[in-house]
Amino acid sequence: MGDGATHPNFENNIFYLDSMSKILNVDFFKVVIPADMNLSFGEVLQKVIQAPAEQRFQEVRLHYVSLHEAVFGWQETWEGEIVRLRMDNIPVKANLAGKIEDFKLADDEGIGEQSAFIYHPATNILLLQSNKHGVSPGNFARYFELIIGSNASIYIDPVIQLDALQRLEQMKTVKKLNISIAALENMSVFENCGLEEFVNLTTAYQAPAIDIDFKVSRSKKSSLPLEKVRNATTSLLRISNQNQNQVKKIRISGSSDDDDSLYVDLLKDKMRESIQIQAPKSQRNIPYLERQKALRDAWEKRKSEILKMYGKIN
Repeated sequence: MGDGATHPNFENNIFYLDSMSKILNVDFFKVVIPADMNLSFGEVLQKVIQAPAEQRFQEVRLHYVSLHEAVFGWQETWEGEIVRLRMDNIPVKANLAGKIEDFKLADDEGIGEQSAFIYHPATNILLLQSNKHGVSPGNFARYFELIIGSNASIYIDPVIQLDALQRLEQMKTVKKLNISIAALENMSVFENCGLEEFVNLTTAYQAPAIDIDFKVSRSKKSSLPLEKVRNATTSLLRISNQNQNQVKKIRISGSSDDDDSLYVDLLKDKMRESIQIQAPKSQRNIPYLERQKALRDAWEKRKSEILKMYGKIN
């Protein structure tokens, strides 16, 4: 670029600030386990990690996924790593002389995309390393459903920051709900989650992309159905985990009992930490121990906020 400035590289959500620094993004989720599963998520982790490594691979939505590591200990949490094995669309090897060649891989080999995580059983909070090519939150949940043979769904819901959650709880009147959804090949993701109306609209108009405002009149007491709005936005957040970058906007405007105007942008208000890591310029990837430390730092930064929302450690 010729200007001497440092420019970010957005590959895998790791941003290169200079020759010695990298940034790792960490997202926060609430793990919701159905009561009829009769297992806590900690027990699920323990059960899966005790299986031999070759038995921990599971095909999840056309991708091979495996729990590579899971250990209970630090601050009463589970720490580990989950790996997605890329078997196709593998890049070529190249050098600065312009030579390009394929990687020599056996039939059962691929590129391992690593994502570190921390799970805190006392609050059911999951911290997951953001990785463009790694295991998505939706596939993370689906992997454990499949590997333990459960017919029930495990949900990984994004954690909303405390100030936004407080605004949402204070909102007693909803004046406007704005949603935007990019074109989806399969609109069935909206079925059986209280969003059938969206499916009907897209079918009727043959327009899979949605950008719509739901508004009420200017009457002081007018409001969209509060519970229905909350249920719909919760479902949309879950869908955003399974179909990343497809749900573009989830915005709610309203007022409190004292008529204070309130606004929540649920996608922008999701909890995330960006942790800077010092690394040699020659280091091609970030070792697990360094990523583990970054997740620990992220937990420490948000621990107080999480405990206020989801309870104290016993």
